[in-house]
Amino acid sequence: MHMSRTLPLLAAWLVVAGSASAGGVDQLDAFLNGLTTLEADFQQSLYDENLYPLEESRGAFLLSRPDRFRWDYRQPEAQLIVADGDKVWIYDRDLSQVTVRAMGAALGATPATLLSSDRPVDENFEVSELQPSGGLEWIGLKPRQADTGFSHIRLGLDGNVLKLMELIDSFGQLTRIEFNNIKRNPRIDASAFEFEPPKGVDIIRDN
Repeated sequence: MHMSRTLPLLAAWLVVAGSASAGGVDQLDAFLNGLTTLEADFQQSLYDENLYPLEESRGAFLLSRPDRFRWDYRQPEAQLIVADGDKVWIYDRDLSQVTVRAMGAALGATPATLLSSDRPVDENFEVSELQPSGGLEWIGLKPRQADTGFSHIRLGLDGNVLKLMELIDSFGQLTRIEFNNIKRNPRIDASAFEFEPPKGVDIIRDN
């Protein structure tokens, strides 16, 4: 997926409010409670409004709460998103281009916010309990902000482990992210969330 679409999608996952009861919401609370670091592989798939597959990518994800994460897209294109707690760095290796954004402006109420923020989820999102499906408990998320670029988010949990994230954007397209080989609270070197632009790349500052 081209990086210009990736960041809005990441930013779209985390908005929820509401009248949810037990089940998935309790599991989400259990997943977030005490979470400091996370390591996982991911597979990200994009479908059009008719659920026709458009793109697929794979990579690795690292998280250190609060406000630090690393999405390393390795296939089919090598792209990288790093949040260092102050700025978000978006590196497109094929274009030799780095875009730099202030953390708050880049994320807002997004899925990346949901995972990396230590603030209560319902500050940014309306939360609803959905029916279990596919062996997972499901939570529906609706952004409180109107300009997030997505309309609905679903989180699928297996116990207190987040396995799937799905979001529908303003075009009706579905992005589905499946997490595998999940490690909760592993030791992660702080240098994983630092980024130094390679020599010779174009740097775009989007403040």
